[in-house]
Amino acid sequence: MSLKTVLAPVLGNDADTAILNAARAIAESHGAHIFVAHIHREPRDVLIPQVGMGMSASMIEGLIEQAENTANEAQAASLSAFDRWREANDLPVVQQPAATKGVTVSFETLVGEPATIVARRSRMVDVICVVAPADRESNDAMAVAEAAMLQSGKGTLVVPHDVTMPKISGVAVGWNASKEAASAVAHAMPLLETADKVLVMSGIDDDLTEEHLGTFVDSLLWHGVKAKAKPFDASSGSISGRLQAEAQEAGTQLLVLGAYSHSRLRESIFGGVTDDILTATRIPVLMAH
Repeated sequence: MSLKTVLAPVLGNDADTAILNAARAIAESHGAHIFVAHIHREPRDVLIPQVGMGMSASMIEGLIEQAENTANEAQAASLSAFDRWREANDLPVVQQPAATKGVTVSFETLVGEPATIVARRSRMVDVICVVAPADRESNDAMAVAEAAMLQSGKGTLVVPHDVTMPKISGVAVGWNASKEAASAVAHAMPLLETADKVLVMSGIDDDLTEEHLGTFVDSLLWHGVKAKAKPFDASSGSISGRLQAEAQEAGTQLLVLGAYSHSRLRESIFGGVTDDILTATRIPVLMAH
């Protein structure tokens, strides 16, 4: 497997630089192209909840102008961050597929509902990079993260907003034999194959035995992955806390984990172990649904 295209959706806020650095860290060892996509809503759509009965045409036009200015400022902020980051890292801009060596980049602006845009655009790349939302409020950052993880069908790298993405030499895998975990491992395979070490962590119980864990580790060894099993007792304590502690203690820079949807009415990743990982993790996490 190869990793040749990375999507970095940015919103023109303080998280842009963290997303760009994470994308470069993933792309570097694979000579991948990074699509930096600034995303903002159509200004008139933003105004729909604000426009009420009795508002004059001039008031509505004023609100539209204000929304357009806000969108333009956010786009300018994203482009400025992109230019500074690109120049600091000496990354060439390439607009069309080309037989170039090393990381290349491009910048685009996509207008519309963030979740819809990210879900559609993400399906045309190998991996997506997002920053873990600082809170659980319903905002565009949350919409982007959820769409990338639950609707893209691809692997999504989630980076804590205040953590600099390091070079990846060691990877930890949280394995529970679920289809979500299998999907995450499949999408992470290019990173697993190039890692110096891969620690496969699994909570052992009646459903997942050490023998089953050993069989999975063997499947990675067939791919040339330098994998080693790390079983632990899953009957007590915080699973998410144990996964993070083991991953950091082993000196790994990335945790691979399945993303879960707990609500049939609303696909939300923020529940159970996935919730704990994303709200408290100090290590980048690659997730897939």
